[in-house]
Amino acid sequence: MLILQLAGWLVLSCVLTSFIEHQVHARLMHKRNYFSDRSAKYKRVFEAHAMVHHKHYSKIFSDEPVPVGEDQEIRLTVRKAPMKSLPVTILLALIWWPGAIVFMGVMTLHHWIWNKIHLQMHKPEERVFKNWSAYKFLAEYHWLHHRYPNKNFNVVFPFADYVLGTCACPNQADLDCMREQLYGIGASKQPC
Repeated sequence: MLILQLAGWLVLSCVLTSFIEHQVHARLMHKRNYFSDRSAKYKRVFEAHAMVHHKHYSKIFSDEPVPVGEDQEIRLTVRKAPMKSLPVTILLALIWWPGAIVFMGVMTLHHWIWNKIHLQMHKPEERVFKNWSAYKFLAEYHWLHHRYPNKNFNVVFPFADYVLGTCACPNQADLDCMREQLYGIGASKQPC
């Protein structure tokens, strides 16, 4: 029974994390808002993502690997994930504290996975997972986000995009450009 409960909390935590990831990415990282207008920290988050990251990767999805420390606009802080998850964790602890611990663990794992795959997407290196079909799906999904910045806000758990109607559907030109930029297939004479 305990195993079943923990499994249920794991699924619930992944779903909650997907919605949190979606809303943070869509509302804090892509739009000026109450927080970015009143806090230097949130203003930096918005500017680093919407202005620096998206401007840099608007024409090309990935480029050369970058030295550690020069990739801040691509990374999340894993050690801060438990703290950032605290408001939801406290609410979940009122229901069942082991489930709240599962949620905090999922949020921390989310940040760690985000760092690994998002960095690989934009600064490719020889990583063991680069040919896994799950990674390729997420890379293509995120490629579409850079093509359509108001779509595909999820990077790790693409569930909320489907539920909230922000999932991009690629056309043939998108698929051709994606294959070229991600896999070097069918190099065209003109930029995508």
